[in-house]
Order: sequence, then C-alpha cells, then structure tokens
Amino acid sequence: MWNPLSWVMEAAAVMAIVLANGGGEGPDWQDFVGIICLLIINSTISFIEENNAGNAAAALMARLAPKTKVLRDGQWQETDAAILVPGDIISIKLGDIIPADARLLEGDPLKIDQASALLDSDKSQLNN
Repeated sequence: MWNPLSWVMEAAAVMAIVLANGGGEGPDWQDFVGIICLLIINSTISFIEENNAGNAAAALMARLAPKTKVLRDGQWQETDAAILVPGDIISIKLGDIIPADARLLEGDPLKIDQASALLDSDKSQLNN
C-alpha cells in the first residue's frame, strides 16, 4: 500500500470518518468501510501479481542458466556450468556459449565473438 493511489484512497477514508455529512449527522461509515474494502482488494491483487512476477522471473533465470556438456567418469553429461572445475573436458558446437575458461584440445580453429565480454565488437581468431 505504498503508492499514490493508495495514499489518496487512505486520505479519502480518513476524511469520510473525520468530516461529518452535514445537518448534524455523524461520520460516513459506509464510505469508510467501502474504501477500506477496496484498499484490501487492491493490495491483495498487487501481492498476487508481484508474487507471480517473482516466480516467473525465477523460472526464467533457471531456464537461462548456462549449461554445458561435460565428460565425467567416461560419460558425457549435461550439467550446470557453475559446477565446472579445472580439468573438466567440455564439448562445444556451433553457436554454443563457452561457459568457462577453456583450452581447445582438438578441432578446427575457433572464431569467437568477444563483444559481450569486452563490451566491443572485436572478433578474434583463436588457434590451438
């Protein structure tokens, strides 16, 4: 309830209680209760939407987490790049993102776009 719309609604609820209707009548309790109900409904909907957005962001981050194909115990396994250790042998193919510092053991020379790492559009030709 920390936004300008809520503040205006809270001020309206307070004014409905503080100010009399005129003619010697008391505060307008129906308006006060109606405004408070609207505030509760608004905050409930906002909470649900923010929770869903947080869950969607977490799912997206998990899906975008870099994975790599690594040779361990004589078997190729797909694993998270975060758990690579020095000495792991990884397999890369065209279009893959190299998940860590690596040394090319075999294959053709690589042409690497280092723009994301170096913040420029340098394309380097690497050899064994």
